[in-house]
Amino acid sequence: MRKISLLVLLISLSIFQPVHSQETKADRKLRKKTERKARDKYLSSGFGVMKMSAKDKATSPLLYSGPAGFANLEYLIHSEKLIKTFDLSAGGGTLRTNREDHPNLTRGYATGINFNFRFLYLMKIMKFAKDKVTWYIGPGLDFTNYSRINFKYGNSAYNYEYMLDIGVASRIEFPFGHKSKECKFLGMKFRRRDRQYRLSWQLYMPVVGSIFRPGYVSITNFSAPEESVFNSTILQTGVFKYFELSSNIELFYLLHNGNMLKLSYLWEYYQFNPGFNKVQGALNGVYFSFVFKFNNGVKE
Repeated sequence: MRKISLLVLLISLSIFQPVHSQETKADRKLRKKTERKARDKYLSSGFGVMKMSAKDKATSPLLYSGPAGFANLEYLIHSEKLIKTFDLSAGGGTLRTNREDHPNLTRGYATGINFNFRFLYLMKIMKFAKDKVTWYIGPGLDFTNYSRINFKYGNSAYNYEYMLDIGVASRIEFPFGHKSKECKFLGMKFRRRDRQYRLSWQLYMPVVGSIFRPGYVSITNFSAPEESVFNSTILQTGVFKYFELSSNIELFYLLHNGNMLKLSYLWEYYQFNPGFNKVQGALNGVYFSFVFKFNNGVKE
């Protein structure tokens, strides 16, 4: 009986021992502060070219598309456990209709504009592929504007979509590289320096959002002047009220001073169909960024 009691006492001590060794509130606060300081912080600035396309039945059944310039500014907080991004981008160019599809129509022109702000908070979910690939998932906040300006339409020249939403994002990262070594080429010896790269693929899709569109159904059918600007027809809010998907593939080249070079491919598509003046559009292209590191973070 004494042996059983002693055994129960030892098991109880082994179970409740961690309770006494748990960190205090001050220790936990210090640990979190240390982890925040250890995270790498970057500021990147990029420029590139895009192809912008839009088909808006509020003004025309034709597809407008064309090249556009693109600029991007991003603040990135990165660690193995957590990634936070604050992304600001804008672009614009001249869109036109395709005369090959509509040879009997006069070619139409419009100015296309895109503006986007997106914040993502991504947490590590798991590692796979022999711990070489890390998968992150988290929420995001997004504000996007797509606009077309066509002065041929007079007082309905400005057509737009303003979208504000909360969504979900997924990101996969794969770091790779090669070590330095001596190589021979045409009888000459040279040393190849070690190189480090990181490949990432990020997806974002809105879940709950609001979209604001023009009040007219067609060019000749306008809403009543006494009607509120923010009525239920032109401002709609709900779950999956519109469809939008953003995909961003990034290749980072890590420099020896901690900075990076980044090559990105961006693809976005959106569609909104409330039963009239359906609109859909796409944006895809490449841009190059300089990524500057702020701190000397260490692994958590």
